[in-house]
Amino acid sequence: MANVNPFEMPAYELPLRPVETPAALRGAGDRALPERLLRDNARWFCRLRFVVIGFLASFGLAGQVPGLFEALGFVEPGAWPFAAAATLLVGNVAFLLHLRRLSDGEVARGIRKHLWGQIIFDLLVLTVVVHFLGCLQTNAPFAYLFHIVLACIFFSRGQSLGITFLAGALLAACFVVVHLGWSSPPGLWARPTPLPGHVGAVDFISVFTVWLVVWYMASRLSELVRQRDRDLAETNRHLSTALKERADHMLTTTHELKAPFAAIHANAQLLLHGYCGGLPEPAVETVHRIATRSQRLAAKIQEMLQLANLTSDSQLPSPSVSLDLSETMRWCIERIERSAEARGIRLEADIQQVWVLGVRDHLQMLLSNLLFNAVTYSHPNGRVQVRCGPDEHGTARVTIADEGIGIDHQKLPHVFDEYYRTREAAEHNPESSGLGLAIVRRIAELHRIRLLVFSQPGIGTMVELRFPAGQPLQPTRHRHHGGIAVSSRPTPSANPA
Repeated sequence: MANVNPFEMPAYELPLRPVETPAALRGAGDRALPERLLRDNARWFCRLRFVVIGFLASFGLAGQVPGLFEALGFVEPGAWPFAAAATLLVGNVAFLLHLRRLSDGEVARGIRKHLWGQIIFDLLVLTVVVHFLGCLQTNAPFAYLFHIVLACIFFSRGQSLGITFLAGALLAACFVVVHLGWSSPPGLWARPTPLPGHVGAVDFISVFTVWLVVWYMASRLSELVRQRDRDLAETNRHLSTALKERADHMLTTTHELKAPFAAIHANAQLLLHGYCGGLPEPAVETVHRIATRSQRLAAKIQEMLQLANLTSDSQLPSPSVSLDLSETMRWCIERIERSAEARGIRLEADIQQVWVLGVRDHLQMLLSNLLFNAVTYSHPNGRVQVRCGPDEHGTARVTIADEGIGIDHQKLPHVFDEYYRTREAAEHNPESSGLGLAIVRRIAELHRIRLLVFSQPGIGTMVELRFPAGQPLQPTRHRHHGGIAVSSRPTPSANPA
């Protein structure tokens, strides 16, 4: 099926948000977000480590350039930068492989141990680098501050303090080894100034004191931020609970109103058709208005129930089945034909057989609402073109184009929001509830259908549905258990697109 775009404006594509029910989010618990955050930071540590590996390798290569380090007053490093870079590379690859092996269920148990392993590994390699650079002659020990600050951000105050003391113990061991002469690397400078032992001790105490001050400030600020996050999360939970209770109350009330309005409409029809005796002309007009208004209110209630059922976390997932999309489209066209004829609108359909996986009731609601919008927001005696079939790749595609009022391109990102209506749509159809396209959006998200809208004010609107690849090419036998227990008839729906 060829893709025809009759409009000059580019398409607006509905962003498909991840389908996460409130129950799934609550089931993850309070630890879900911290664990995901820690996993992301573990990957970031690995990426940052590649930068350090590159720096060490470049430092070693620069030392191989004859006369370069001598001119700078440095000692040629020899092979230790390459050894340190190779050690970090091997460890980094091992960390990345371990992260990939961690499944979602193992992340909560293993990610903290994984991060502790990364930090201890880095501290050990950093101690070796500080030792070779000269722990008494350079400012290399301040490199430990990076790990101290990062530990304050991502761990508790006690854990970050433990990392600070671990770094202090490693640096102290480095000082002792040099002071006792067990290992005396040449360091970075070509003419280092020998320092007495008590001066080295004073340097160590000064460095460690700076570390403790930095740890205190960073951990204090991080703890305040974490406490603020916990308070905000708790407030958000209270607000979510209150909103859910209000929505449940509204849904219950709406459901209770459905039957009375249906009864009012049915009784009004009995009066209009003379089953209760003749009515004077003024009474007929009044009863007719009662029937019309009750029918409209019943349709709005129906839409509210449909959207509530689609977004409710208490509903069991409806099973997807293989179904002929062309049959569903024909069913929807038959439901809208009477409304189209009443307004003199021609329905031109080019429908070919194509199979998709989906929930029948959902797709009927999706297509019915889009067709109803195309007819409702067309000008009288206009035309609506419907195409359904496989595209050049064999994937199902549906387009519904009208020659109606159209939509301003800047308003397209908002028309799928609940109760949103453009000024032009409200003037053209005052009776719409503004929920039809919210239903369309939710169903498109559930089925991962790409939805594109082409529109120009005064010219018309075309909606294109692109179903996911890998849909069935022929019917398969499934036992259909039904979808959501709501009617799939087209109801006065949202504003156009």
